[in-house]
Amino acid sequence: MHFSADVIATILQAPRANVEVNWPLVVEAMDALKILDPATEVAAIATIGSESYLFAPEKEPGSEAYFRRMYEFDRSLGNVEPGDGGRYCGRGFIPLRGRSAYARFGKLLGADLVARPDLALEPAVAARVLAYELMLKGVPKAAAEDDWVKVRRLAHGDLSGWKRFNGILIPLVKLLP
Repeated sequence: MHFSADVIATILQAPRANVEVNWPLVVEAMDALKILDPATEVAAIATIGSESYLFAPEKEPGSEAYFRRMYEFDRSLGNVEPGDGGRYCGRGFIPLRGRSAYARFGKLLGADLVARPDLALEPAVAARVLAYELMLKGVPKAAAEDDWVKVRRLAHGDLSGWKRFNGILIPLVKLLP
C-alpha cells in the first residue's frame, strides 16, 4: 500500500475507521487482479471518494417510487421483472446497478448477487467489484498515462463529480513517487 489510512482519511475528509477497514480490502482485491500500482491506487481512492464521503459501500438513496421511475423495466440494465428497479439499485463503493451487472459481477466473484443483491454492500465484495470494474474498463492503463479525465469517464461513465474527483486527485498525485 502506497497510501496510509491517515492520508486517505485526511484528503477525503472521511471517517478514518472506515478507511482503516476498507482500504486494505480494496488493495487486496486490486492485487489479486494484478492491477495494484500507485497510479491505480490513486484512481481507486479518487473514484471511491467522489462516490462516497464515508469511504464505505453504500446503497443508492431513494424511494421505491424513485427506483421504479429510474430503473424499472430498463432493458439496458437487464431489469425485466417487476421490482427489479429497487432490487438492483446502486450498491457498493461505486454503484453496481441493474440485474445484468449484478449477474455479471456475481459470476466473476462466484457469488449469487442476483439472489442476494445486498452482498454488494459487504466491504470485501464491494472491493472486489470495484477492482474488477477498474480492470475491465481499462482504468489502470489510463491512470498510468496520467489521463485522469479518461479515468473519471471510464470509472464513472461521464465527468459528473469531476470537481470532487479532481480535488482528491491533486493531493494524491503529489504524493506519488
